[in-house]
Amino acid sequence: MQHSVLGGIRRKLIASFLIVALIPLLLLAFINKQTTEKALTDNAKQALSVAANETANRIDAFIDANLNAVRVEAILPGLARYLSLTPKQRDDSPEMQLATETLIRLSRKDMLNILSYSLLDLNGKNVLDTRTSNIGKDESVENYFKKPLKTGLSFVSSMKRSPTITDLVTLFFSSPVRNAKGDILGVLRVSYNATVVQQLVTRQTERSGAKSFAILLDENNIYLAHSTAPKLLFKSIVPLPLDVVTQLQREGRLPNSPVKELATNESKLKQALDNKQSYLIASLSATGNQVNLIAIAHLKYKSWSVLFAQPLAVALAPVEKQIRDAMFLFAIIASVVTIIAFAIGQLLTQPIIYLTNIVFQFTAGNLDIRAKISSKDEIGQLAKSFNNMALQLQTSLETLEQRVQERTAELIIAKEKAEDANQKLEQLVNLDGLTQVANRRCFDGRLQAEWKRLAREQQPLSLILFDVDKFKSYNDYYGHLGGDDCLIKIAQTVQQIVHRPTDLVARYGGEEFSVLLPNTDLVGAIKVAQSIQQAIHDRAIPHAKSDVKDIVTLSLGITSVIPTYDIKPDTLIASADKALYSAKQKGRDRYCTD
Repeated sequence: MQHSVLGGIRRKLIASFLIVALIPLLLLAFINKQTTEKALTDNAKQALSVAANETANRIDAFIDANLNAVRVEAILPGLARYLSLTPKQRDDSPEMQLATETLIRLSRKDMLNILSYSLLDLNGKNVLDTRTSNIGKDESVENYFKKPLKTGLSFVSSMKRSPTITDLVTLFFSSPVRNAKGDILGVLRVSYNATVVQQLVTRQTERSGAKSFAILLDENNIYLAHSTAPKLLFKSIVPLPLDVVTQLQREGRLPNSPVKELATNESKLKQALDNKQSYLIASLSATGNQVNLIAIAHLKYKSWSVLFAQPLAVALAPVEKQIRDAMFLFAIIASVVTIIAFAIGQLLTQPIIYLTNIVFQFTAGNLDIRAKISSKDEIGQLAKSFNNMALQLQTSLETLEQRVQERTAELIIAKEKAEDANQKLEQLVNLDGLTQVANRRCFDGRLQAEWKRLAREQQPLSLILFDVDKFKSYNDYYGHLGGDDCLIKIAQTVQQIVHRPTDLVARYGGEEFSVLLPNTDLVGAIKVAQSIQQAIHDRAIPHAKSDVKDIVTLSLGITSVIPTYDIKPDTLIASADKALYSAKQKGRDRYCTD
């Protein structure tokens, strides 16, 4: 008893001191954490956005420079003079030598990334190429040939995979070649190694933050570059329509792989791109579904998107250190407060411990013991009150015991009578007077109780509603007494089948009955319904006025659900009633489920 009182007061004092000391500190720490997280997130967003926009600008500048370059190069007079010749005049002509030297000289301005320079005639035939193996090739179906002829402007293509060289990705710039009159004679085409664009994408990752990575997507949201997951190249962020996939595969912009292997599942990213968002926080499959902060920038010359992403945990890493430091500080303060509270508790509880010992001895049977009053404070007043109470109680206990014994005997007799009356009343309240099975009131109460219990346990609850087919015709023909006898037989038959303690057979109303089956799934409920139906068939109660069979039959509706707190039990009844209605509609003498 001493330890209980002492421990209880000390615990309350320690808890009070800790609440007063730590709650303000916790509140400040929480506000500081929120502020720091917002600042770190904003900084990370800014760094990623700067990197994304700078990368987009670099790619735009690269495309713009090459579009201008190929436009200017296409007006070199040597190229136009060569294309103006007939195919027979071109072979070994001075114009051919000049055009060849011009293309070779142009290709040498970037020997690392330029794959070839070529001239295409008006039919799309490759008539001159720095890569001689391409000469004679028909390129009339390519966009880089058709677009300049149609628009009269320089053109940049989408990235496509090389059909002949593994892992080579190409990018084409082209421009119409004109003569002095402005007539288009053909197309100047430049083939670039697209690695130069991919390098532009990945170049800024170190400046955008730790563990950040960059992504380039084309107009179909296909990965053109990924600084950390190159295996995703030429896959789309969401599955594309089959006709689009077929067209892109035909153009060499998607590999000839099964459709399910050509896409990831970044639906949140797709939504952000469609809505022209600049930022989002989402998980990406390439990072093991780690949550990332993502900045998005869009190119001017192509409908491409540059994404810079960083794991959110990396951006918020300083917050974790701050939390660890705060927890260490909390531990120190909690220890100091606990020691102070323990010391104060020791000082305050000494007189309480003494008074507790006196009370303990008094309750143990020492009715003559009294407390010494050593102070005039609240503890002294409590000791004085105890002494007065002890004196009065001692005189009262001498006569109380006999009176208690007499009253106890009377209460036992009254309790037995009340229990017997309650049992009879319970039977009258919860039993149907005719069939002697549970009534509707009992069913409703049991349904509510089982619903709450099974919602906690997340176990199934099944309900069977059934009624007698053509019962009105039965009553009209056999009379109401015959109808009552029929209902009694049905209730008794079903009661013999449904015998688990937790199951309940109840008369739901008129000729309709219910069977409540806790911890029973739909398969189990169907078995019970089949047993009930077969048992009624076996009773073979005659029904001369039924157009179903010449014996009494049942229509049954079955439903099963795992209860939850946000769904009312009435939905179970409605579902079973719907299934019962379906059984009647389908011809009766059957069961249906819902």
